[in-house]
This record gives sequence, structure tokens and C-alpha cells, in this order.
Amino acid sequence: MTYDAIATIRREADAFLTAARRGLEPTVPGCPDWTVRELTQHLGSVHRFHARHIVRGVTDPPEKYAAELPPDEDLLAWFDEGVDDLLITFRGIDMDSPAWNWAPHTPQLGSFWPRRMTLETAVHRWDAESAHHDATGFDVDVAVDGIDEMLTVMGPTDPEPDIPSGTAVVRATDADREWAIRLGPGSFDVRPAAPPAPDAVVEGTSSSLLLALWGRIPASDLATTGDASLIAYLTS
Repeated sequence: MTYDAIATIRREADAFLTAARRGLEPTVPGCPDWTVRELTQHLGSVHRFHARHIVRGVTDPPEKYAAELPPDEDLLAWFDEGVDDLLITFRGIDMDSPAWNWAPHTPQLGSFWPRRMTLETAVHRWDAESAHHDATGFDVDVAVDGIDEMLTVMGPTDPEPDIPSGTAVVRATDADREWAIRLGPGSFDVRPAAPPAPDAVVEGTSSSLLLALWGRIPASDLATTGDASLIAYLTS
């Protein structure tokens, strides 16, 4: 991670609030069952949940937590307070202390969570803006980190049994980064180097790749070649 997570979370949360102040009623295209109101409730609850459990110093799963949701007139102030609580928590913990996360192949440390909360906040900021038809992309270093998280953390966690088989390369055209993935039923393996002839290649700007991997934009917005089933799996 090459950026300041605390500063980035604050900046992305402020941009989220700017979008939410334009109205809570619009439907969120990337989360079509939600309005901006429900997106705000979700992200505010997520911030509070993780601020509560990462200070425990243990890797046991936390108890379920349901935030008490405020009325609409207090919702944005409530959201902002939750961001502050999360950032205070991050400033106060030892990042090398034990902390639960849901990805068993990753270190169970506090350092998992600033990255995770940065990317959660950034993508949902884009969601809030898109509900008002004014979404902007991400800083390149944030987007590249988001792609890496999707492919090295999210992808290998409980891979589906019906994954198509083959090798795929994901390449960011505005950064010197690419990822090689070997896919197969129940297997999602990120390799250190791309094979000489991958079965599929997906290329785009780092922001476009991140949004496609999150299912926010279609694969047709990217440059793709090769096995359509692999491309569809990665971007669905």
C-alpha cells in the first residue's frame, strides 16, 4: 500500500458525503436494491462494526453488530461520526496486533483493515456519485491496490466450484502492473508472472479495472481478448 490510508479514507468519505447531500432517494446503480440512504446506512454501519472489533487483539470472529440507525435528518452527521471513530481507532492500534478478518489465507493482523476500509469507502463513494450521475474514478495507487485486493484477497477466498479453467492476465494500462491468475474449479491462484500465452487478457485503466472487478461496469468497457468465460468470471 503506497498511500496514506487514513487520509484517503477521510477524503473518500468527504466525497461520499458531498454526493449524499444531493439526495438520499436515488437508486444506486451498482447496488440496485439500495437507495443512497441505504448505502449510507450500510457504509456507516460497516465503519462502526470494524472500529469496534479490531481493538480486541484477538483473531476470533466478532459478535454480530447492528448499528442503531438515525432518522434522515441526522444520517449524514451519524455517518461522519462513524468515519471519525474508525480513523481514531486506526491511529490508536498496533497494526501488527492480532485482528480477525474473513480471509483465512491472509495474516490475521490489524494491518488488514485500513486497506479494506479505504477500498470499501472508495468504491461506495463512486456508488453514491453514480446515483447522481456524476461518478469520478480513483487515484491510480488506490485503484491498483484495489485490483490487487480483489485478485489476491477476495478471489482466493472460497473460490466457487464451477470456475472455468484457464489462465488470465489482468493489466493496468496506466500503471506498470499486471496480475496472472490460474483459474479452475474451486481454485483461484495468483501467479508471480504471466504465462507466455494466457487464455484471456483483460486491460484497462486502473480505475476501470477496479470497477469491472467489483461488477460496477461491464467487461465491454475494457479491452479484452481470449476466453470469454474467464473474462466473464473475473468481471461478474
